[in-house]
Amino acid sequence: MPEQGLTHRGAPRPPGDRLPVLPATGPCPPNPPKVAFKTLGCRLNQAESEKALEALGAQGFDLAHAGEEPDVVVINTCTVTVESTASSRRLIRKTAAAHPGATVVVTGCYAVSDPEAVRAIPGVDLVVDNDGKDRIGELIVAVPKVRRLPLMVRPAPAERLRTRVAIKAQTGCDEWCTFCIIPRTRGPLKSYPEDEIVADVRRQVARGVREVVLTGVHLGKYGDDRGERDGLARLVDRLTAIDGLLRLRLSSVLPVQVTPALVERVRDDPKVCRHLHVPLQAGDDQVLAAMHRPYRIAEFLERVEHAKAEIPSLGLSTDIIVGFPGETAAQFAATLAVTERVGFSKLHVFRYSPRPGTPAATMADQVADVDKKARARELIALGGELRRRFHEQHLGSLLAVLVESAEGSADGEGLAEGTSDNYIKVRFPCRGGPELSGQLVTVRGIRADNEGMEGELVA
Repeated sequence: MPEQGLTHRGAPRPPGDRLPVLPATGPCPPNPPKVAFKTLGCRLNQAESEKALEALGAQGFDLAHAGEEPDVVVINTCTVTVESTASSRRLIRKTAAAHPGATVVVTGCYAVSDPEAVRAIPGVDLVVDNDGKDRIGELIVAVPKVRRLPLMVRPAPAERLRTRVAIKAQTGCDEWCTFCIIPRTRGPLKSYPEDEIVADVRRQVARGVREVVLTGVHLGKYGDDRGERDGLARLVDRLTAIDGLLRLRLSSVLPVQVTPALVERVRDDPKVCRHLHVPLQAGDDQVLAAMHRPYRIAEFLERVEHAKAEIPSLGLSTDIIVGFPGETAAQFAATLAVTERVGFSKLHVFRYSPRPGTPAATMADQVADVDKKARARELIALGGELRRRFHEQHLGSLLAVLVESAEGSADGEGLAEGTSDNYIKVRFPCRGGPELSGQLVTVRGIRADNEGMEGELVA
């Protein structure tokens, strides 16, 4: 039987065989092996790719930059929809063809849902399941092709520093929504130890990271598997106490998890970003029941409207599926009405597509594609209007912006871009160059559109 999380071509490793590693006290190899990452899907995948890159850096790899041929390519896949599965397959085939000499590693939810199909794609050398991601550095260096590379243990990969990184706090789901396969690909609820997460964030801050996005499959249920109450709120307290961390952003929580304790943290702790992503999925109770969602519209509205009342200028984004089986025109109209009432700052709109292996795929009254497309267009248009209104509310206001990129010189005008704590993309002219990146600055909003705001630097 193969090790859990590991299947690869070639003979099994003999007992006692060890990876030859250069002495840690010696100089780095003149040409350390290169690794490239390609990540599809959710922020959790992004967080896992970041951690896997760090693990490979400790094994002696450098990040492959533009124009460099990688020795190893890791593809972190998604399978939440039929379209994402097709995208994952295309990316695997394209990558294997483009880098025939590289070791191709496939992980993520598609690798879990159909590992034999992934393994059958020409050029794939290693398939790692989601549990195996925590050991991906160890698993990759055990592949015969990789073991021949000149590796040396080093403390961290040489990579482009990022102002913001995603950190995984939790994985697994127990909701079993009828349109979703994630409980099968991610398994049951699992919260990572607080001390481990705190150490991870401290390590990132020491490397220059200024904003951490806390993520998980079911982030709002952090600690539930340990019988804890308000575990996420307590974790937030520990993380915001870390010196050098400027911002903590939460990824996605269900409305039932927008608790008073969590609202208090977002309202009162200046390090916690005033932004919540709360999936709606549909604005009709019958559709929510068919989806097996754990809330109804009255509760959704109560939770998000309380949060908006308590937190000034709260950014509130959401996910909505249109064309779920049986959705009528009247039920879609209800979704439009709820969307406008809440006044979301950003919408993520998805047309329902049957996912094989889920109950919804075999439900009666599948909605015609032409209706799905029309409803998606209408909802996207409403979302654009609501987003513009949200941005316009900040005209003349002072925004705390974390600068993510800045171009220019000390004696000339440049352009800087960043994100406010309530998730508005802000552009503003500045003097100076890249040294502005990673700084928290104050910008006054002077122009607004659907994409964000233009402003002027105040301090």
